[in-house]
Amino acid sequence: EMLHHCKAVARGAKYPLLVGDMPFMSYQVDAKEAVRNAGRFLKEGRMDVIKLEGGRDMAPTVGAIVDAGIPVMGHIGLTPQTVSKLGGYRVQGKDVATAK
Repeated sequence: EMLHHCKAVARGAKYPLLVGDMPFMSYQVDAKEAVRNAGRFLKEGRMDVIKLEGGRDMAPTVGAIVDAGIPVMGHIGLTPQTVSKLGGYRVQGKDVATAK
């Protein structure tokens, strides 16, 4: 479904930097699947770069996508796709220990 929206934006934008937001579970399964799905965003969705959420645990996946020649924009910090792990949308990192 995201590819449909990506195509519409690509058609309407004159001089864009188009960022495709990879949906939940489109890159978490394994690196091979992540590269395939990221490639679809560039090829079919006409995006310039893909965005995915994660931290250190996503580094190998990001590396595989970059090694395939696909530009990646990361999203760290409060990650909406996995907010349920944090117990919902609440203020995080109120002290030094939780800020890390």
